[in-house]
Amino acid sequence: MSYNKKHRTKQVSYSKKNNKQSKGNTTPQRASYWLLAPIIFMMSVLPFITRLKQSNSYFSKFPWYPINDNTTDFFLYYKQVFFLIAVTYMAVIVIYKAYTDKKSLVYSPILIPLAVYGVMAILSSLFSKYRSYSFRGTHDHFESLFVLLGYCLIVYYIMLYVQTEKDLELIINCFVASIILMSLLGLTQYIGRDFFTTTLGKKTILPKAYWNELDSLDFNFEKNRVYLTLHNPNYVGSYAALATPLLLTLSLLIRKKIWKLPIYLLALAGIIMSLLGSKSKTSIISLIAAGVLILVLLSRYFIKYFYLTIPLLLFVLGTIFTYNHANDNILVKQIQPALNLVKIEPSLQDIQTLDDKLLVTYKGNQIQIITIYEEDQVLFVVIDEDKNELLLEFNPEKGSFLVQDDRFSGFELGYAWLEDLLGFYVTIDGHNWYFTNNTEDGSYYFINRYGKLDKINEAPSAVFTGYEKYASGRGYIWSRTLPLLKKHLILGSGADTFTLAYPQQDYVNLYNYGYGEQLLTKPHNLYLQTGVQTGVLSLIAYLIFYGMYFISSLKLYIKGRFRSYYAQVGVAILVSTFGYMIVSFANDSIIAVAPIFWAFIGLGIVINKKAKPLIEEEIALEKSK
Repeated sequence: MSYNKKHRTKQVSYSKKNNKQSKGNTTPQRASYWLLAPIIFMMSVLPFITRLKQSNSYFSKFPWYPINDNTTDFFLYYKQVFFLIAVTYMAVIVIYKAYTDKKSLVYSPILIPLAVYGVMAILSSLFSKYRSYSFRGTHDHFESLFVLLGYCLIVYYIMLYVQTEKDLELIINCFVASIILMSLLGLTQYIGRDFFTTTLGKKTILPKAYWNELDSLDFNFEKNRVYLTLHNPNYVGSYAALATPLLLTLSLLIRKKIWKLPIYLLALAGIIMSLLGSKSKTSIISLIAAGVLILVLLSRYFIKYFYLTIPLLLFVLGTIFTYNHANDNILVKQIQPALNLVKIEPSLQDIQTLDDKLLVTYKGNQIQIITIYEEDQVLFVVIDEDKNELLLEFNPEKGSFLVQDDRFSGFELGYAWLEDLLGFYVTIDGHNWYFTNNTEDGSYYFINRYGKLDKINEAPSAVFTGYEKYASGRGYIWSRTLPLLKKHLILGSGADTFTLAYPQQDYVNLYNYGYGEQLLTKPHNLYLQTGVQTGVLSLIAYLIFYGMYFISSLKLYIKGRFRSYYAQVGVAILVSTFGYMIVSFANDSIIAVAPIFWAFIGLGIVINKKAKPLIEEEIALEKSK
């Protein structure tokens, strides 16, 4: 009996000692603001940077891109520029520290897969045939090799320089403030009064030389659609996947500084409003997954403080259900398409531009089209797969020929001048396809929407074959991206080269699945993006890196009591990064949001180290009572 009493006394005194340390009596002072500034900038300022930049895409040499290389960007180019400035600042500080005080550098097993990821990104870019694109970043993305290496550096820099609770609190407070500001912008877009459509908004993002052309600025987003400053409404979902679980978890766990609760709830309401306005379906699914993880991790806490947590959870759920009911079941309608797999078989299955003929497959039947040029007209010979010549009926009004066969009903042939080139068209299901073999080699070419000659090459597909319309057409992109992984098991195509690696000459299927008028520049899947660009090996390293963080965090917080600020923020970041990893199945990495995720991981690693002894002490104290 006396032994247990003595043991309990020691535990209590140790607890008080640690509490004093956590209050800053014996812990190091807050790091210099100059050291924390780049972290705060990455998380809280960088997402807002929006400015017109006209640049050269360097894509015009490819047949699937227009002749004009000039491109216009508002949301990404300058984010990359300022990101690289901040990363350079961080790199100089780290190098100086390594030179002056090597003993203070951080070494951890979790850095091994991170280093492998970085090395494979370098090698993939160095050995890429698109090397120059990897080094400068490509149009519509601007996530160059140096940006990817910058993500890795963010993690290491945070592990070096975020040391105290005050450091962490400053970073989180700034991020919450930025969410509120971002939500105010989202509110203007949600109510149809987009700040960027106002004179002040346009002057903010346009150089002075363009101020006399303010009325010509148009982002082409539908009215009331929320896109914030993140390039596309889809990335509002990625941003919300990081911000929403953080704010919800901190709101549930807050016990000290209760004055922060209204601020958290205000930010939470704002980001949810922006999310709903963005109409991002996959982000809602990711938040449901994050919510399940919150329930698992905080179950003990919910039971103990049920009189606080249950009303708050009921308030959140009630608000969601009320909004859904008031808006014609909008949330359910947004989620349903992601759960429905509907097989589609397009009528036009294939077109082959061969050396001696055009071969069209339509509803399982093949038709050969052979053209003969005589002066300024084209003669047609049409043959089916049984080598029977099909009759053609001349239409004098259009000067075209109709194929007289029920298998190819509606097929219409005619010749056409495209600038100085004599070619012909084939009308299939009301859509005109233009071709020519009036070339030096006599081979058949497709004339694409840019007036360029190109071969039609059907891309191999996998997994989502027949389900290309799944997830708002992502099924098509995924099905044609998956086969690319075989080519890039070790080395990828190079950082930021997805546009160049993707089979852009799959013209028939691009048309069939709604992408005939678009250039596909991203896979809408972070994991496919990583596997193609920096290689499957780098993807494995990336998943191991996050897996090490996730598993160690799960083991720690599943038994936590969340009395310390470290534990509260640590579990919030765990849930947030989990939500981001889920939404990344339908969204890719982009410089508008990704720096926040990588900063969260760095903070999570630091916090886990700080929170672990505190949680273990709390458990020991409970057992000793």
